[in-house]
Amino acid sequence: MEEIFLEPHHHFLVRAKYLLTLESPPLILDGAIHIKDQRILSLGSFKEIEKEVCGAKFIDLEDLILMPVLTNAHLHLELSALRFRIPPTGRFILWVRQVIKRRSELSPIEIKESINFAIKELLREGIGIVGDVGNSALSLEPLLQSPLSGYLFQEIINFKGDRISLSPLEEFSKRIKLTYSPHAPYTVSPLLIQAIKAYTRKRKRLFTIHLAESQEEIQFLRDGTGPIAALLKERNQWNESFSPPGISPVKYLDSLGVLDENTLAIHSIHLTEEDFEILSKRGVKVCLCPRSNLYTGAGFPDLPRFLKYGIKLCLGTDSLASNDRLSIFEEMKTLLNFYPSTDPLLILKMGSVEGAKILGFEEYGTLREGAFANFLAISTSQPLTEKPPHFYREFIFVEKEVKYRFYGNY
Repeated sequence: MEEIFLEPHHHFLVRAKYLLTLESPPLILDGAIHIKDQRILSLGSFKEIEKEVCGAKFIDLEDLILMPVLTNAHLHLELSALRFRIPPTGRFILWVRQVIKRRSELSPIEIKESINFAIKELLREGIGIVGDVGNSALSLEPLLQSPLSGYLFQEIINFKGDRISLSPLEEFSKRIKLTYSPHAPYTVSPLLIQAIKAYTRKRKRLFTIHLAESQEEIQFLRDGTGPIAALLKERNQWNESFSPPGISPVKYLDSLGVLDENTLAIHSIHLTEEDFEILSKRGVKVCLCPRSNLYTGAGFPDLPRFLKYGIKLCLGTDSLASNDRLSIFEEMKTLLNFYPSTDPLLILKMGSVEGAKILGFEEYGTLREGAFANFLAISTSQPLTEKPPHFYREFIFVEKEVKYRFYGNY
């Protein structure tokens, strides 16, 4: 993979056989992108764009496919050292216990080295925007030193309700936003969940939380029993003042007033019809992590129902403790295998431009005039049918390789 870091003085005209904008029109044959001062001046058919360009260096990428960088909207870089150390399981809570045990055995050096390797993997997989969740700041420096953009969510786990200071997080780059996030409804006290939401509202940051991921979570919020209650007591995190709300995780968070258009719910597998209605009404976005859900035994997201309710979706890989790759293309492939009647263009958007918009990095992850020139040039192992929607479906399933990456924001 060749990386091209664009400087303010660079002026390029880049042509390729396919321009996969994923916007309108989503696919342009014999397309071109005109770049100046790190941003896209124009894009469209090569014949039309060529007429308006003067003095630009011409790059002909021949049969390659140009498309926006991908967005991995949910991952845990700190757990990258656990790849292949935790086997797939049919019970979510067993996986959780293994993560806690194995994570405690890792040294800071091992964690940091694995983060650096994971970031290299993300770049090879064509990912340019991330939503990283961490319990420490070990991934901050590697993210700042990389060409990636996105969020580092400082995750809080505190169900006991002890006082915790939400001191303002200093941001070092426009490319990496920092904020707090509660882990889940069953690991953070209700008052603390509300405090974190207040923090993100005040600073206009995204509020993200694992939600309705497992049956154990459903049971715990219903009656306060089960393996989650046992784990909290075992780890001295039980809150004696906690009273089970007796409702679904979605209704519980809604009762706390934290669900709105700036909320990103992660996983959201075990939902009732009323839950879908609430998520849709509040404008909540959802990040699906299908391969991780299969790995942990948590279940599988109901994609058709999300689409029915018009809920905006993005994709994530979760951690290498519950996945063998950090590939958004593999997540797309898995979703389309489960739901073959789904429009493949929708799934491509979920893993790229929609994820960029949800994280608030639209100008970093879309092919539009004025956006940063962050895009990929991809080769495929075999020719594709040029007529949509066959092109999109074949593109998701065919073997691909990122040949070039253009960075307009580094």
